Amino acid sequence: DLEPEAEEIRASLDDDELKIAVHPRASLLAPPPPIMLCDQNWPLLTKKKSFFDQAASTRGKGSGASRVVAEVDAVETAEGGWEDEDEIVLDEDGMPTVREDDDDEGSGWDAGDDDLELPGDLDGGPLPGGGGGDEGYFVPPTQGTSQAQVWCNNSQLPADHAASGSFETAMRLLHDQIGVVNFERLKPLFLQAFATGRSAFVATPSVPPLFGYPHRNWQEAGAKKGSPSIGLSLAGLVQRLQAAYQLTTQGKFGEAIVKFRQILLSVPFIVVESRQELTEAQQLVGICREYVLGLAMEMARKDLPKGSLDGQKRSCEMAAYFTHCNLQPVHLLLALRTAQNLFYKLKNFKSCSSFARRLLELGPKPEMAQQSRKVLQVCEKNLTDEHKLQYDEFNPFTICGISYKPIYRGKESTKCPFCETAFLPEHKGKVCPIDEASEIGKESIGLRLSSLQFR
Repeated sequence: DLEPEAEEIRASLDDDELKIAVHPRASLLAPPPPIMLCDQNWPLLTKKKSFFDQAASTRGKGSGASRVVAEVDAVETAEGGWEDEDEIVLDEDGMPTVREDDDDEGSGWDAGDDDLELPGDLDGGPLPGGGGGDEGYFVPPTQGTSQAQVWCNNSQLPADHAASGSFETAMRLLHDQIGVVNFERLKPLFLQAFATGRSAFVATPSVPPLFGYPHRNWQEAGAKKGSPSIGLSLAGLVQRLQAAYQLTTQGKFGEAIVKFRQILLSVPFIVVESRQELTEAQQLVGICREYVLGLAMEMARKDLPKGSLDGQKRSCEMAAYFTHCNLQPVHLLLALRTAQNLFYKLKNFKSCSSFARRLLELGPKPEMAQQSRKVLQVCEKNLTDEHKLQYDEFNPFTICGISYKPIYRGKESTKCPFCETAFLPEHKGKVCPIDEASEIGKESIGLRLSSLQFR
């Protein structure tokens, strides 16, 4: 009991201290009135009664005769000698019956729950229909399939799975199709595809935003046939290719390699609709492969020592290999001029004359053409090579992407399943240095960019 303590505290305080100053305009704080009054219990869901529910409700109401009986029952029961007789009532068919005592119940269904002891703190949950009414249970609607899951179900393209946010299945498809093992290089592309596959908009303040799922086939998408909108396109990659070409022309090989590799890694995240676009996408992969390989080899050549003869010979070999990459004419002219000058300085005039002829066939500028003609005139007077090099222009070959050595036709080699760069057999199992993502020599089914490839 705290009353003695309260009295002691009251006695120790002065009367002035007990008075609390109240502002003359003070008023009680009341919560604001609700804007919308919910008079009904929501959410409401239309639910049809089953046959058994209807039968149970019909039994309680009965037919017309039973309603008459209900009215008769409302009358007070007679007293006296009438109460000794059995009461005659009518059944649902209007036939007279004798009411029997309610205590005469059978014992066949005795479940033995009279002496069943249960803890009192258990909650059995609400009764059906709110406690005996005709209303049924609230049945929540079945959760539907999200659009992201629909996208995965309708497509086997890595771009669609990445846009839906199913990165695991997208990685599995990329691994099976083009042998990707280093997904760290593809992380920015995964996030970009996921971000461009949905839109967000604010519905109500202080509430998380709602997401929309734009379709690229919005005309016939419906609820089960949609495909995600892809942010990357073949036309956009071609525009980026022109910027990489300009960097190559300006001699910025390091920046150009980064651009070409980004375009190469972006190709698996596009979707094309026609056979022609599919062919163009495959050609784009080949262009990026040739430029990344050639420019990387040219940068490695410039790092070679120039003082030794072996270094000069190796520099000439790599310059010659660079001229066999599938480059644009303006870039091939520059590569041929470099090889022509290096072979001329090494006094390999026979090979030098070949580079000069190839350069003149491309129609260079007058200044470059005049210099090449002079070099060709000097070389034709002595068509010999002073030093033997590992280079045969008449024997078709591919260039190893790691050792930068020729792999002549008929020799054993292995390839990258994505960019199809050739490698010597000892490099099988390594990560391809051209795309920096796929495993060299990995067996795969090939890149899939269109639903036409599955028909």
